[in-house]
Amino acid sequence: MIGFFLIIVLIILFLVYFKLNGSKDPCHENSHFQPAPLKIGHRGAAGYCPENTIASYEKAIELGADVLEVDIHLSKDDVLVVHHDPTLNRTTSGKGNVRDYTADELKKLDAGSWYHSRFKNERIPLLSEVLERFQSEAGFLIEIKHPSLYPGIEARLAEELRKFTEITSVHTPVMVHSFDAESMKRFHLLMPDIQVGVLIKRKIDDEALKEIAKFAAFLNPKQTILNPKLQLRIQKHGMKVFTWTVNNKQRLRLFEKMKVDGIISDFPDYFSD
Repeated sequence: MIGFFLIIVLIILFLVYFKLNGSKDPCHENSHFQPAPLKIGHRGAAGYCPENTIASYEKAIELGADVLEVDIHLSKDDVLVVHHDPTLNRTTSGKGNVRDYTADELKKLDAGSWYHSRFKNERIPLLSEVLERFQSEAGFLIEIKHPSLYPGIEARLAEELRKFTEITSVHTPVMVHSFDAESMKRFHLLMPDIQVGVLIKRKIDDEALKEIAKFAAFLNPKQTILNPKLQLRIQKHGMKVFTWTVNNKQRLRLFEKMKVDGIISDFPDYFSD
């Protein structure tokens, strides 16, 4: 009888140990971000300010964002600039392609008046400026936009992040993602210590998930295709689960209950306290 109870005690101890130690996600063990879900400010706080501007990132911090989502392109003189579209027409006083302007020329454009006259002094920031300014206030989720337009942009970003790491005294969490899986594979080879992810907006099969999981730490499906079944499939391949862009409070609560790892929103104040 004593032997039976001893076996039961050992089983209970084993289960407790496994729960505390064996079920840890290795991707999370090396992450310096706080527990999920991360509150990720989409282009800053794009629901309140002109996207991808200093004003937008300041607002996101004010509203409690853990991470700032930053879109990047390369200027004509190979400087990483923070902007969403490959063209300037929609959100600036300029016209044409970002890549046809030098960084100095881009910084002279008005990037705020399109949203509201009170933002008329907002400019297109450099990635280096955003990293330096907010390094002690939030992490960064950098999206490489249209990498096929900018051969070598992955190496340029790696160079920028190495420089940033060397000059800062603050350990700032940084992640990188893109819709282009091959771009993320290239960047991962250059900087394997930085977590990379892939954005998707259509259904994905297990074979594709398996290939992405070879280099990616997270997958970022559009909110309209994310459900518990897809979440489980992604997690079974050892990746974290993010989603974008969630601007409905009820839907945001749903993803919080699903315990996804990060939620991207134009409204960082919509998250639960």
